[in-house]
Amino acid sequence: MDFNFSNLANTSFTSTAAQRLKPYDIYKVKLTKLEKSELKGSKDPDKVYPVIAVEFTSVDENTPGVFSENIFIPTTQEDMTRRTLTNKEGHDSVMPSRFEEFQYTLMQIAEVLNPEGAKKIKENSTKIKTMEKFIDLIIKAASTPSAKNKVTNLKLVGRNNNGTIYASLPRACGLNRNGEIFATNFLGDNLYFSNYEITQQKKYRSAAPTPMNDSTPDDKDSANDFNLDDIADDIL
Repeated sequence: MDFNFSNLANTSFTSTAAQRLKPYDIYKVKLTKLEKSELKGSKDPDKVYPVIAVEFTSVDENTPGVFSENIFIPTTQEDMTRRTLTNKEGHDSVMPSRFEEFQYTLMQIAEVLNPEGAKKIKENSTKIKTMEKFIDLIIKAASTPSAKNKVTNLKLVGRNNNGTIYASLPRACGLNRNGEIFATNFLGDNLYFSNYEITQQKKYRSAAPTPMNDSTPDDKDSANDFNLDDIADDIL
């Protein structure tokens, strides 16, 4: 029997996959990707969601790795509506809309990496009439040489998906008791963990090691799911 080994010449037999950054920590990073993309739904493969693919890479040799996440682009009237969530005690609270979260997330990236570019976007905000224009401006601001080379801090929390804890971006905004929106930081110098996040951090670090996939949840509903108890420190 003849065996064909011709594939050896063009095949790598060692993995080049980068290690994933872990939840509930703060890392020194650079932005290595911010681009428009599409994602098929995990529950319904026929559904295709427009997303912003974002990736940060650690520059600290003591904590090497990458973090990537798909940020869903608002497309429906539901995405424009603030949501009411109920905590374990039965108390309701209004949350920012997905559109507000999207704006605050991308603007925070731009503001930290390219303050002048973010300033120009804000000064010309009345001229932005479409989602495509807003996204293009953010990508342009984050793609300048100084923005791409800027080292900053990234805060990651965790998201439980079917028993596996994935690193995820914290919310970029919240609402106070009066319904006024405020920013919450995940990028830059002024980063810290809330009391709730510290509790979750301790639980995660004390748990037995769990195998982690190289991917993150890609279903729109699960990726935007919130537990009101997670955010009590921000709204009280």
